[in-house]
Amino acid sequence: MKRMIRLVPAAGLVLAGILASGSGSPAAAEIPPSGETRIVIFHSNDVHGKIENFAKVAAILKKERASGAEVFYLCAGDNFTGNPVVDRFEPKGEPVLEIYNRLGLDALCLGNHEFDYGLDVLESFTARARFPVVCANARDDSGVLPHLRSSVVLTGRKGTKIVLFGLIQIEAGNGLPSTLPERVAGLRFEEPFLKASELKDLRGDAPLFIGLTHLGLGQDRKLAGQMPGLDAIIGGHSHTRVDPAATVNGVLVAQAGSDNRFLGRVDLVLRDGRVAEKKGCLIDLDREKKEDREIKRLIEEFNENPALARVLASAPFDITGKEALGSLMTDAWRRELGLDIAFQNNGGIRLRRLSRKITVKDVYALDPFENQVVVMIMTTDEIRNLIRISFEKGEGIDLQVSGLVYTVRIDAERRVQDVQLIGQDGRPLQEDRTYKVGFSSYIPSAYDFAHRDPGKSLGITTADALINYLEKRPRLSGYQNVQRARIRH
Repeated sequence: MKRMIRLVPAAGLVLAGILASGSGSPAAAEIPPSGETRIVIFHSNDVHGKIENFAKVAAILKKERASGAEVFYLCAGDNFTGNPVVDRFEPKGEPVLEIYNRLGLDALCLGNHEFDYGLDVLESFTARARFPVVCANARDDSGVLPHLRSSVVLTGRKGTKIVLFGLIQIEAGNGLPSTLPERVAGLRFEEPFLKASELKDLRGDAPLFIGLTHLGLGQDRKLAGQMPGLDAIIGGHSHTRVDPAATVNGVLVAQAGSDNRFLGRVDLVLRDGRVAEKKGCLIDLDREKKEDREIKRLIEEFNENPALARVLASAPFDITGKEALGSLMTDAWRRELGLDIAFQNNGGIRLRRLSRKITVKDVYALDPFENQVVVMIMTTDEIRNLIRISFEKGEGIDLQVSGLVYTVRIDAERRVQDVQLIGQDGRPLQEDRTYKVGFSSYIPSAYDFAHRDPGKSLGITTADALINYLEKRPRLSGYQNVQRARIRH
């Protein structure tokens, strides 16, 4: 679907990261005590393309901006990947950009899924955003993201200043965010806590100092312990519903779940230029009724794509759970591409259920990453090593499989003692032969397992291989009570 919708400036928005909050009539506004300023910070994180509730977010923002408070709206990253309406749009991610521009978003911290479309798309996004995109621990020595900023000063209509910086998570193994390495080529990433130690004096004389992070709740709590000078940390990445907001070492720590089901709200009161009160909660958007008509119409336009509604196949029942969905995906790759064995990691399975009638939109929601199918010629021992590494990485069963059944034997401390591999014929895999093994290209980039064959791409995405498979098999069966991976003590 290729179309561009004209970007309309958000009412009252001042460029370069400065919020101009709307204000209502004096009769409607709440009159604060002398020397007191009421500040409301709304926040989203890990939206993953789920745009439907933004009409409700718009209505909430509009109402609060008319109340007389200083109102800011922040996003803690991961806006892409998870909704084909956004992921298959041209240019990719455009619905999210236009909605945020219209809502008057004040700042966005990079999440790892901001890199999913590649740096060219991300640079276009940051260049056209009417809000700053921040990430202090991303080093752009080659200039691939010239609009990316480390920190920003936001100024409300009444002059209230917020000093804000961004931080993104990195993987322990490769020092990169959780994405394919080629998607961040040209960038370097510093350890977030080391970088944070350099930012302690960034506040200056501003009354508010905030970390906007994509680290996960556990890391945010650690950051609060390290930086008691922060007033709040507004985070994402772990998809945690923190309600009410936690207080750690005097720092308010907030996160709003995922998939735009909740909108975070932080209330602060300044008295004589200092934070006197602060609290945070979540707004359940499913319970909200009022919607902004303009944003609702815009979302309806974005959702109009008949190609995504095409039915590919049907099943006698819903296909539910990681085991069943992962089995379907890996069966498709193995049979469609002539593999002996296929693996998919649990993190690459993005739905909980496929309904009986499976559409193109369902497949791209299930598997939104555009990863390639990669094949390696592997020995039995290398396959065993991959499963062991995946179990230790995920602290449990992490790989779904086609072409074999495996059992991970562990001790009382959950340490792996052995991995047993049983082939399609019901016999153990042969130790003296090799197998053609396929998997998502994410696995060889993120899992440090032994393999002599460097592997090669088969030139097809995992989602497209599944679509081809379903088109040839319009009636599915056999994906109920599936278990191809087991744990034994």
